[in-house]
Amino acid sequence: MKRLKLVVSDFHLGAGHRNSDGSVNILEDFFHDREFIEFIQHFSSGGYDDAEVELILNGDFFNLLMVDYEEVDPDVITELTALRRMKKILNGHRATMNALRYFQSLDKKSVTFVMGNHDPGILFPSVQDLIRESVGDNVRFFLEAYEFDGVYVEHGNQYETANTFDRNQYFLTENVPQPILNQPWGTLFLVHVVNKIKRRKPHFDKVLPFGTYLKWLVLYDFRFGMRVIAMIVSFFFKSRLRNDPRRKNSLRQTMEILLEAPVFPDLDDSAEKILATRDDIHTVIFGHNHRPTFRQFDNGKEYVNTGTWNPMTHLELERLGSRLVCSFAMIEYEPGRRPRVSLKVWKGRRKITSEVDVA
Repeated sequence: MKRLKLVVSDFHLGAGHRNSDGSVNILEDFFHDREFIEFIQHFSSGGYDDAEVELILNGDFFNLLMVDYEEVDPDVITELTALRRMKKILNGHRATMNALRYFQSLDKKSVTFVMGNHDPGILFPSVQDLIRESVGDNVRFFLEAYEFDGVYVEHGNQYETANTFDRNQYFLTENVPQPILNQPWGTLFLVHVVNKIKRRKPHFDKVLPFGTYLKWLVLYDFRFGMRVIAMIVSFFFKSRLRNDPRRKNSLRQTMEILLEAPVFPDLDDSAEKILATRDDIHTVIFGHNHRPTFRQFDNGKEYVNTGTWNPMTHLELERLGSRLVCSFAMIEYEPGRRPRVSLKVWKGRRKITSEVDVA
C-alpha cells in the first residue's frame, strides 16, 4: 500500500472570483480552483485509490485579512468577524470545499490545516467547527508547527519580524469589550496600506521583492511611487504614536521591521537553524514567502518551500518575470527508509481557455 503526504501553502482563498454585481473581485487571490480540484482527484483515484494520503494545507490557505472593502475597522478581528469572513470564503469557493470534503471522506485520506499569518481566525474553535461543517469532521488543525517522522512543517511567518505572532498572547482582552486577535504589524500594514493600493493596482502585492518594486515605481511611475512611500511613512508614524489597547508593538520590533522591510525573506537560514539544532528533524517545510525552493545541506538534511498557487511577478534576475507555479511537496514512504521529500509542480490537465481578466 502506498503512503504519502502532500503539502501546499499560500492559496489565499477570498470571497470568490466575482462580486455580487458580477464585477471582478480584486481582493481575491486564488483563481485555480479547477486545478486544485483536479489535483485532489488525482491523488485519491487511480493508482492512489488504496493509498494512505494526507493533504497538509500549510498556512494562508484562507485569506481572512482581505475579504471586504466595506468593513469598519478591518484589522480588528473578533470571533464574530472571523466567522463572518470565513463563511464568505467557504461560500466563494464551494467547489473546492466540496472536493476537500469528498477527499477526506474516502478511506485512508485526510486533511490537515496549519495556521499562517493570513488565516489566524482558526485560533477560534468556532471557526474550526465552521470549516469542519464544510470540509468534514475529521479535519485536524495545528496552530504552530506540525511534526511527524522527522519532518517539520510550519508556515514560516514567525521568522519574519513584521509577521510574527506573540505566541504567548494570541488575543488582546484588556480594555476591549471582547477578545480580538493580537495581529502582527505586517497585518496592519496589509489592511491599511496594501488593500487601499490594490484598488488602483490589484497586483501590487504580487510583485517581489517589495523593496525592488518600490524603487521601480519611483523610477518609472514617479507620482504613484511617491504616493506609496507617503502612505507607508504616514502609516508607520501613526502605528507608532497611536495609543490603542488593541495594538501592541515595541520600539525594538519597529526598528527590526524597518531594517527587514526592503529584504525579501528567503527563510533558508531559519530552516538551516532548525535542522542544526534538532537531531530528530531531517526536513523542514515552509511556505509564506511564495518562493518554491528545494535545498539540500551537507549533512543530507533538506529544506523545502512549497511556494504559492497565486501568479507572482519576480524582479530578481534568477526569477525575473511573471509566472504561475503550482508547486507542492510530496513526502513518500518506503519500508526501512526515512521519508523521501521532493518539490514538484502540478501541471494538471490540458485546458483550452483561461479567464485572463481575473488571473
